[in-house]
Amino acid sequence: MNQDNFRSEKKLFIKIIIPLMLTVFLLSVFVNYGCKKSEKTNNTSEAASLQTSTTVFSKFLNVGIDATFPPFAYLQGEEIVGFDVDLAGEIAKRLEKELKITQMSYNEIYEKINEPEIDIIISAIIPNQEKSKTADFSDPYYTLEYTLITLTTSKLAIGNDFISKKIGIIKSEIENLDPEFLLNYSVGKYDDAVALIKALKSQEVDGILISAPIGIRILRDDPDSYKFIEKIKSEASYSIIIKKGTGLTERINEILKEINADGTFQEIYNEWLRE
Repeated sequence: MNQDNFRSEKKLFIKIIIPLMLTVFLLSVFVNYGCKKSEKTNNTSEAASLQTSTTVFSKFLNVGIDATFPPFAYLQGEEIVGFDVDLAGEIAKRLEKELKITQMSYNEIYEKINEPEIDIIISAIIPNQEKSKTADFSDPYYTLEYTLITLTTSKLAIGNDFISKKIGIIKSEIENLDPEFLLNYSVGKYDDAVALIKALKSQEVDGILISAPIGIRILRDDPDSYKFIEKIKSEASYSIIIKKGTGLTERINEILKEINADGTFQEIYNEWLRE
């Protein structure tokens, strides 16, 4: 082979063979990537479909509840009772399922919602939108209320009597109340309910604004010492946490509307939250 032919064949190899080999290599890479991506997508889709199927055909509605927050949920003997329990029972009934309750700590609700044995969690939960990527939230079912309470010996009898008076509030709950509403009062801030009640007993404050569930219990447990003045709506609402992929979110929202429309919600409210 002379030198000219060798150079010609070398040029042909560079111009045609190498690009062809590179094309084949790239095609194999893309095909392999596409197969893996398709497999991953299919697996994810199958998992979501399986979760939906499991929930739809299960005879149970598996509900997580923190039973340490009366009157929403608490232990009465060995039975968990309360507002949230009755609401969960009504939802299960309208889904034509049996209610199955799992007790859990409030601090672990966003971990537990991803466990197989839990479908929803209802436990006086204010939605955390940062968690919406890992769980769904129902429409609000209860707007947090506060009770204005004073001593039975107080001459203050109605809400307007407290304007410009000093009222006590738990520090962490101030953000739940309308700032303009609070301008009507001189506000004392306290660390917890115990300190708040102590301030009222010592007449350090004229009244206290405390979340309705706790306020109702105070009034029921010691009606001789405390009297109810009024209820005040807050800017915070409770929602139900729903596992993603179960297909339950839309139906539960429908049920919440139904029980509000037919009076069932009001019956549950009157049972547990009426002062």
